[in-house]
Amino acid sequence: MLFIFSSILAQFSITKGLALHYHFNNSAVDISGNNNNPSFNNTSFTTDRFGNANSAAHFNGVNSYIQIPNNKSLNFKNTITLSAWVRPTGFYYDICHASSILNKGTADYFPGNYSLRFDDALHTEGKGCSGDRLKDSLHMNFRATGTPLKSYGPFIEKNKWYHVVYTNDGSTATLYVDCDIKYTVPFKESFTNSDDLFLGKTNDEFFPFWFNGDVDDVRIYGTALSKTEVGQLCAEENKKPAVSKLAAPPVLEKRTNELVRQITVDNDSVTVSLYDNGDIDGDSVTLIYNNNIITTHQLLTAQAKTFVLKVEAGDAENELVMYAENLGSIPPNTALMIITDGSKRYEVNVRSSKNSNGVVAFRLRE
Repeated sequence: MLFIFSSILAQFSITKGLALHYHFNNSAVDISGNNNNPSFNNTSFTTDRFGNANSAAHFNGVNSYIQIPNNKSLNFKNTITLSAWVRPTGFYYDICHASSILNKGTADYFPGNYSLRFDDALHTEGKGCSGDRLKDSLHMNFRATGTPLKSYGPFIEKNKWYHVVYTNDGSTATLYVDCDIKYTVPFKESFTNSDDLFLGKTNDEFFPFWFNGDVDDVRIYGTALSKTEVGQLCAEENKKPAVSKLAAPPVLEKRTNELVRQITVDNDSVTVSLYDNGDIDGDSVTLIYNNNIITTHQLLTAQAKTFVLKVEAGDAENELVMYAENLGSIPPNTALMIITDGSKRYEVNVRSSKNSNGVVAFRLRE
């Protein structure tokens, strides 16, 4: 299976301070340009808020999550914005009844942490972590880092999409649900810590707060969006994307496949970034993975074209083929592939000509 994304950001034009953006269109890849891609991801894909298949991430509430390595771009001074579309499909019933959508840090009382979750803490005035298993799932509220101990309505319903946005401008924390302000409280905090970022759980083995539900369009900013900007974001993300006709697949000449390198990987998905190797001379390529065309007329430049490949176990071939559409002004057609497998990184120089295709193969370590 191939996960691929467009490097073009959504129509929403505010990109200043954007540290991470997951669009989840068949892919768990950061499209902000900051390469905050997962080191671990065992989620599945489901329909999004518009009914598009394989366009949102589903977390099973038991053991599925996404882990993103700690990075300077995910640590901020005292301003932040967290935004996500969330559809709860269940609740966490263990002691402490929170469901963690997004979390960076460990225990809540440690400085520098930030999180987005839903629970009954506001309804119970902070007593939701008394040690009893959840008995009342009818009074759940979204909340984030810095909250009042007062619930708001309407309470969360299962299987319904919500747009949740949290901002902190250095002195005030504000939570929006479906574009409406639900609370504003004084709260000063820094948002810097050394922990990885998690979607679908916390980084706390005693209180993992497994999330049972679907998530789409996760954004993290190192700045606080204003009320007007949050309104613009809400309006843009409520627009149903236009459906475009798919172009007919190109007719490819029969050429010899030449294996450049086989890489044994530890994870069942790898991130591949493709650049022109050397002078930018107009090289363009078609990429084929396991006999399926994944992109065509792809012009190679100094800017990465990034996608994610699903690596199948066993004797699967897992072959990525680079087919040269032209040779540029300086033949042959050459590319630099940077392959990221968790914390491991591989650089491979691939060349293709009018007679042969360069091939990189992957095998999942058993």
